Amino acid sequence: HVLTTHHDCMLFATTLLTIRTPLRAPPVRMQLNNMIRTLMGGGGGNGGGGGMSAERLEDAAPSWEALAAKLDTASTDDERAFRQDLESGRAARACSLASQRLFDLPDGEAPRLTLFRDTAAWCPYCEKVWLVLEEKRVPYEVKKVNMNCYGDKPAWFWAIQPSGGIPVAKLDGQVIRESNDIIMAVEEAFPDRPLLPQGDPRVRPLLSLERELFSAWFRWLTSSASEGAQRANFEALLRRVDGELAASGGPYFLGADLSLVDCMFAPFLERMAASLPYYKALTLRRNDGWPRIEQWFLAMESRPSYRHVQSDFYTHVHDLPPQIGRCQSVPEAEELAAEIDGSDGSWSLPLPEDDGSLLQPLQGLGAGADAARREAAERLLHNHEAIGRFAARGLSAPGFPPVAAELSDPNAAPAEEALPVVDALLRHTTHALLDGEGDAGAAALSPDTLSGGIEPRAAAASLGYLRDRISVPRDMSYPAARQLRAHLNGVIEGVGAKAAAAAAAAS
Repeated sequence: HVLTTHHDCMLFATTLLTIRTPLRAPPVRMQLNNMIRTLMGGGGGNGGGGGMSAERLEDAAPSWEALAAKLDTASTDDERAFRQDLESGRAARACSLASQRLFDLPDGEAPRLTLFRDTAAWCPYCEKVWLVLEEKRVPYEVKKVNMNCYGDKPAWFWAIQPSGGIPVAKLDGQVIRESNDIIMAVEEAFPDRPLLPQGDPRVRPLLSLERELFSAWFRWLTSSASEGAQRANFEALLRRVDGELAASGGPYFLGADLSLVDCMFAPFLERMAASLPYYKALTLRRNDGWPRIEQWFLAMESRPSYRHVQSDFYTHVHDLPPQIGRCQSVPEAEELAAEIDGSDGSWSLPLPEDDGSLLQPLQGLGAGADAARREAAERLLHNHEAIGRFAARGLSAPGFPPVAAELSDPNAAPAEEALPVVDALLRHTTHALLDGEGDAGAAALSPDTLSGGIEPRAAAASLGYLRDRISVPRDMSYPAARQLRAHLNGVIEGVGAKAAAAAAAAS
């Protein structure tokens, strides 16, 4: 089915990313000459359609029907069954797109629990409840509501949650309004697959340590005062966390088996691993200073529950400020921030394999490059009309009034005259994803293959607008998002090269 578009622009999943990143210049190798450097600057919405009229379009992109057939031929049986499994509620793994998860619930029975969580999958408190439900295989339905920073909540939600806070759960008709209360109610109502060992004296001190680590991270992230002291304090707490994992024998906090303690630590260790390189030049992943934390991450990522609710660094570093306020950067973080944002050229093709040097690891996620490209192509194919309208917002004026999350622009309208051109650009992107690496993939992005009559600046504005709003896990997995961002840049680069060649020929 084609997901409808309303207040939050329901596209890949239920919305496209409502976050803001500073407009980035293309990678250096994309800057073909002074004219193209001027034309190809950014993806932020600059109004007026940018020369994207369909009258000049020389459409050379494969049709959506041809691309769908190509994807079907390349897909595995499980990939072909994705939408059917999603609709049935019985998919083998967690997915942000799911509206219900039935697990082993007999046919015809309704889940006892409904989880109300945020539409964009930003909320860490929603994530820990989500993770618990997946680990315990508790059947549940999902209803999504906006966070205040990117939209309004519906009246029916205010009726059940006067504070507006999320998550909320309804279990056997009872409304439960706090994440920890939800988790404990679930543990009691569904005693199979218990996550809280009875009488284990380690649980309470570990949960206190999690809150202590969170508080230190939050204070440091949002402050520039006493930078050195705050860093030292946080690193000392990380050593304590690493020591607790070592003492348990690992890989989890209570030993060989995942517990509620891991579910409590997961959302915030995840956000620390993303935000601290970007803002404070401190890496948590692949850091020899706390090897047990890396082992814990890899163990968590081996689980289909966590792997498919986990976000990526890019999403988190831009979803945190709308939720918690301004995050304070240090100059030493600029290089790492550029890598996370892709402004250093790291979102360019060919993407490097993970040889142990990537800032955000890929090795534990169980997805090869081909599968990641197919996933990204499937998301584009499934809802290309709405995605095209969304990308065409990058060619029109910002909507009014704005909302707190800077790039959440629910009141923006697409540049209607540009829709045929944006559609062609998305088909070229999908074609390149499906042709993969090697000569075929390069040919799909070559100036000779791409459609003519497209202004480079306008292509960069529309595809850049889309690229900067791809959210993990809401839209797709991190490996798929990484591929899609790079392939959108590849199309931008190809359009620029084609225009540069035409300009040179005409001069």
